[in-house]
Order: sequence, then structure tokens, then C-alpha cells
Amino acid sequence: MEVIHYERELYEPVRDYLIRQGFTVRAEVGCCDVVAARDDWMIVVELKRHLSFDLLAQAVERQAYSDHVYLAVPKPADFKEDKEWRAKLRVLKRLGLGLLLVSKSGESFLVGEALSPEAPGGVRRAPKKRVSIAKEFGSRRVDGNVGGTRGVPLLTAYREAALKLAVLIDTYGPQKPKELREKGGHEKKTVSILNANFYRWFERLDDGHYALTDEGKAALITYERTAAIFRADEERLPTEEPE
Repeated sequence: MEVIHYERELYEPVRDYLIRQGFTVRAEVGCCDVVAARDDWMIVVELKRHLSFDLLAQAVERQAYSDHVYLAVPKPADFKEDKEWRAKLRVLKRLGLGLLLVSKSGESFLVGEALSPEAPGGVRRAPKKRVSIAKEFGSRRVDGNVGGTRGVPLLTAYREAALKLAVLIDTYGPQKPKELREKGGHEKKTVSILNANFYRWFERLDDGHYALTDEGKAALITYERTAAIFRADEERLPTEEPE
């Protein structure tokens, strides 16, 4: 069993584990490392390299607006189900938290559920926060973030919509807002995103077309993973046959 050095290494195996159970998964939604939804059921997973008091405090806070909360940590190389380990599980069980252990061997990862979460009593619910998380989750068309990543701007629903426009312009050349909507740009937000130009990715030309700025071209590299998904969508579109 190999050592897992970074939190971001935990994300893909945890994501795949949840997908196999029928969940749709998104990383870095609001303040949560991982959010998974199935029908009206929402669970949150916090990724960390070690169990700690700070991690417990984060997880308990997440219980106010999710149905279940898991902690996901690397499985210790010297793992033993000894008295100390059982004591940790008792604390997690008392708090109603679940625990996922992630192990690595070569290029393969294994995720095991060491403890199932429960709905603890006495939790003060935060319905507005849940609605906010659910709205952001539902607005994401792709899973463009990696849970546990630090130092990279998060791909919010708004930034994702702007990136889609950047990919379309990069693929087809300067476009008018109507053309971008027809090619898959956001039906309601395309004009406002271009006009606000919050990220300075777009430049309006004299003829009403929009081109990419240097910042926009750089964004395609920063968010290469999501841009590649959007490019693949364009490649799958049927082409019109000549008459």
C-alpha cells in the first residue's frame, strides 16, 4: 500500500465510488469538498489527509444542510483495528459522521466504508444554505473541479458558462451573442456574461462580434480539463451535409 500525499488524490476514487452508487458528483461546491446527489438526497464528503478536530468541526457544520456527511482520509499504512481505532470510530458514530478509507496500490485506488453515517439529533438545520448548495450543484453542467485542490480558482456555474463561450469563440472564431446561444451558449446569461466581462476574457469588436482576450486564452489553459469536455461536445455535434 502506497502513501497518499495530497488531498486531491482522494477525489477521483471517492467520486467514482459515489457514482457507482448512483450519485451525481461535483467537487468544490460552495464550502464543501464534494457534494453528491441522488434524487432529493444530498451527501457531503470532506477530504483530508488526517482525522483532526478541525475536520470534525467542518463535518458537523455540513450536517446542517445535508442528509449525511462522510469524512474521507487515506487508510493508514499500519492500519490496525485496535483500541485507539475503535475509540475514534465511537467519536465519529456519536457525531453521526461516516468514514471512507482510501488506499492506493500502484495506479489503483480502493475506497472502503469504515463507518456508515447517521442523522444525528439536535442539529439546527440551515435550509437557505442547502438551497444555495443545491442551486450551485444543479447549475453545473460538468464536474470541472477537483476536490481538495488549493490555489486554483473554482469553476463556479457562472465561470463554467463563461468558459463555454470562450471555447465556442476559440473553436469558431469571433461570434455574435445570438450565434453563441445557437451553438450552445447559456440561453439566458450569454449577453450579460459578455457585457459584464467580469473575468476580462472577451473583447467586443466594432462589428458586434466578440473575440477572446489574452486572459480568455489563458483561461482555456487554466481550465483545460473542462475546456476539453466542451471541445469534445463540439466534435460530437452532427455536421450538415452539402445539398
